[in-house]
Amino acid sequence: MIDYTFITSRLATGAAITTEKDVRVLVKHGVTHIIDCRAEFNDQSLIKGFNEADLGPTHPALKSHAKLQYLYNGVPDDGQPKPAAWFGKSILFALDALSHRHTKVFAHCAAGVNRGPSTTFAILLAFGFDPIAAEGFIRQRRPQVGLPIRMMPLWQSTNSVIPEPSL
Repeated sequence: MIDYTFITSRLATGAAITTEKDVRVLVKHGVTHIIDCRAEFNDQSLIKGFNEADLGPTHPALKSHAKLQYLYNGVPDDGQPKPAAWFGKSILFALDALSHRHTKVFAHCAAGVNRGPSTTFAILLAFGFDPIAAEGFIRQRRPQVGLPIRMMPLWQSTNSVIPEPSL
C-alpha cells in the first residue's frame, strides 16, 4: 500500500508509487498531478493506464479529471543540497496545477523522507509560507521526514525560481 500524507487538502507527499494499485489509491483520493523526485525509477509505466488517451474518457478512474499529469524531476538521493533550478521545475508544475480548481498534487521520492518532503516544502514556500512554519506543518503531518528541511539552502533561494507575475 502506498505511503503518503496530505500536508494540505491539495498537496501530498510520500514514498514511491510501486504498483498500479497505488495509482488507483491516489486517483481515488483526488490526486491529479504527480511529481516524481527519484533518479532511480520513473513512474510513467505505472500511470500510463490512467490517461484518457490510453483508456478513453468513460473509464471510471477518470470521472473527475481527464488526465493524470506527471512531472519526472528525478535527482539522486545523495544527501547533497539540490540547486534552486531543480526545485524550480517542481514548483512551477505545482503552482500551475494548483491554480486550477479540483486538483491535487503528490510529490514523492523513494521513502517519503527527503526529496518528496523537500519538494513539498519548496511548494509551500512558493505559496508564501514562512520556512520554519512550513517545516513544522510538514513534520506535524509526516513525522518521519528526514533532515531539517528548513536548513537547506533552498529556502534562501526559492524566490529566484518563482517567476514574477505578469501584469
